[in-house]
Amino acid sequence: MVANDRGPELAATVIVFLVLSATTLALRCYVRARILKVFQIEDWLAIATMICFACYCTFALLSISHGEGKRLVDVPVENIPKILRMRWAGELVYVVTSLFIKFTVGVFLLRICSQAWQKTAVATVLLVCLVYQLFYAFMAAFQCQPVPYYWYRYTGGMTGKCWSNELITGATYAAAAINAISDWILGLLPIALVRDLRLSKRSKILVSCTLALGSIASTATIVRIPYIWQLTQTRDFIHDFTDLSVWSTVENGLGLVASSVATLRPLVRVVLGGSRAGTPSQQRRSFYSWRRSGTVAVAVAVHNRTRSENLPYYRMGDYHYGPCKAPERVRVRDRKASSFG
Repeated sequence: MVANDRGPELAATVIVFLVLSATTLALRCYVRARILKVFQIEDWLAIATMICFACYCTFALLSISHGEGKRLVDVPVENIPKILRMRWAGELVYVVTSLFIKFTVGVFLLRICSQAWQKTAVATVLLVCLVYQLFYAFMAAFQCQPVPYYWYRYTGGMTGKCWSNELITGATYAAAAINAISDWILGLLPIALVRDLRLSKRSKILVSCTLALGSIASTATIVRIPYIWQLTQTRDFIHDFTDLSVWSTVENGLGLVASSVATLRPLVRVVLGGSRAGTPSQQRRSFYSWRRSGTVAVAVAVHNRTRSENLPYYRMGDYHYGPCKAPERVRVRDRKASSFG
């Protein structure tokens, strides 16, 4: 049996993902700025995404305070325009948030891609998402003329017209399909990125899964598709819109959380003490070091060579006992191994 008031259900979903996304983003910023001491463009995009998602959650909570989720007969007539105004604003911010999530993941992949086809694939995905989402945002903003007619059309007091329900639902289905496909492409691409790296099989699997976390929102996108019909529901449109609102919140919230969790491995190492199986952390390669330039290795080699030039001298007498020739001064690296050493 469906509850007559699904507002608390929607509010709980919004608050949970708002807290989770804010927490994981704060940890991401700490890792990138304090531990790794690098703050790239994708990190700023993650912050912009969080701001948009916070605005979306604010609109959702304000809508709930006016009666979102209740049966239409239980909502005061004067509150219906307020609910629809918040819904209209939430749709726009949802589109922008979804686009920022794609760019947060895609820009990072563009920076670490080493082959031309990989960069082309990522750039194509981002371009398609950008063009279509801009079109979809324009359509959502101006689906009714004049724009305020969107929230006054059920209460009277204003005349206007809106685009057909078939056009709106068709464009929304297309947007959901593009989001799901782009998420899968961005999620499977890391497998190709790490395939040729000199890493153990276990490390390749770990790196691939870590990079692919940002595309986990595709699961919520697919689950959301069957509820798109609620976007143009005209009977009990206040109550029946709840499922679409819930899964829209989960989709963007999960994408933001997953893209931030993918950057937290250095923090896990710090928390666990920086060692594993007795191996000092300095001897293990960081997840973020596999793309470093070869100049680091050259610098280490020069450093080691300099140290070897300053090796101390030892007397042969320190290793041989009894009558022998006068001790000679030799370097440790030139001394041949004997049965004594």
